[in-house]
Amino acid sequence: MKSALASANERIPLLAHLLLAAVSIWWASSYVLIKIAVVEVPPATLATARLLVASAVLLAWLRLGENRPLPTDLRSWTGYALIALFGHALPLYLIAWASMAVPVTEMSILVATTPVFAVLFAFVARREWPPRMTVFGLLAGLFGVAAVLGQPDIPTSYTNASALPRLALLGAAASYALSGRVVARLGEANAVVTVTAVMICAIPMLLPLSLGFERPWTIHPRAEAVAALLLLGVMSTAVVYVAYYRLIGLSGPAFASTHHYLVPALSIALGAAFLGERLALEQIALLTPIVLSVFIARGLISQKL
Repeated sequence: MKSALASANERIPLLAHLLLAAVSIWWASSYVLIKIAVVEVPPATLATARLLVASAVLLAWLRLGENRPLPTDLRSWTGYALIALFGHALPLYLIAWASMAVPVTEMSILVATTPVFAVLFAFVARREWPPRMTVFGLLAGLFGVAAVLGQPDIPTSYTNASALPRLALLGAAASYALSGRVVARLGEANAVVTVTAVMICAIPMLLPLSLGFERPWTIHPRAEAVAALLLLGVMSTAVVYVAYYRLIGLSGPAFASTHHYLVPALSIALGAAFLGERLALEQIALLTPIVLSVFIARGLISQKL
């Protein structure tokens, strides 16, 4: 007799598994690409340029492929602006800034705590005391995060406080969780239309920061950084978000959230292959409680918390 999990997986179409693999690979590679690009392109400018490239691709896709207009009502654009702030502008900047100090492995695992924040926010919104398993998962995550933040200072040219970049990554994870709550309220919508509108809203949120503090007109990146930036904009932002929304439509949010497990593992492999990073035993011990917390949180999401 087959298990319920096996039966559920059989009902998920092959396309959903292929989309999950593609989404996981490109989101994992984004950490490596950010590491390469941020060496020569400051974080706000990098995030803004990434959104500009993605918006150009999506507008062309919308015009030539979908042949759908963007919404004109204020309510829709208010929702898009909230998603843009919490799902793109804020986390993309925080991740780019933190990437100057934190290795790819830690970046991917700390950002993967998004389900933990999602569960926490859900109980806060309902004003309910969470069950024991939830408390255990949150405490495990808290213990792991505290241990990671307590590591010795890490070398960086941007800040001397090792905890700040890691806190920024946790802030990005919390921001993604808030964005998910807003996305859930949008209901059924065309994926390309939604992603395009969100990208358009996110650009003016970061552009003043780039122009005012980083003077992008003085930047002359090498071809390697430009290639990384283009891949970030086209594949790791424009294409992957459309694929992710399509994945949710095919399989539901529980199956789609499996990428929170796959992305850190793939990031470790890509970081080792392209950046020469290695995960020490001490790091594994420190990060294990966080992974356990994400596992528990994802299980609660699967139960439609």
